[in-house]
Amino acid sequence: GGVWWFGGGTDITPAYVNEDDLKHFHGTYKEVCDKHDPEFYPKFKAWADRYFVIQHRNETRGLGGIFFDDLNDRDPDTIFEFSKEALNSVVKAYGPIVEKHKDDDFTEQEKQWQLMRRGRYVEFNLVYDRGTVFGLKTGG
Repeated sequence: GGVWWFGGGTDITPAYVNEDDLKHFHGTYKEVCDKHDPEFYPKFKAWADRYFVIQHRNETRGLGGIFFDDLNDRDPDTIFEFSKEALNSVVKAYGPIVEKHKDDDFTEQEKQWQLMRRGRYVEFNLVYDRGTVFGLKTGG
């Protein structure tokens, strides 16, 4: 009994676009989603594209990912297994990208751009992120 649901998501928010990095990240999550339900990736990717938007700036927070909430349309154990695999794939999705770029050189102008993009990430989380807003409004 009771009310239950699953929610979660992840997106890639690089300061600079690298097509190979995007293919790797999105490919990792497509593989995870397809393993559990072939409809998950297109559905959750589209949801992320709608969700991760800084509305008052009319710009995206990053370059997409997956997002789902209020997911309770099947057995809870089935959704839990998907959620666990999605969570456990963060390192597989991000690790190689971090490793590839951790020693990249950058200019002061590039650093300023990166800082602005980080600020936009925080702005999204404080203004629009459902979990953050819920926590702030409920004292959680």
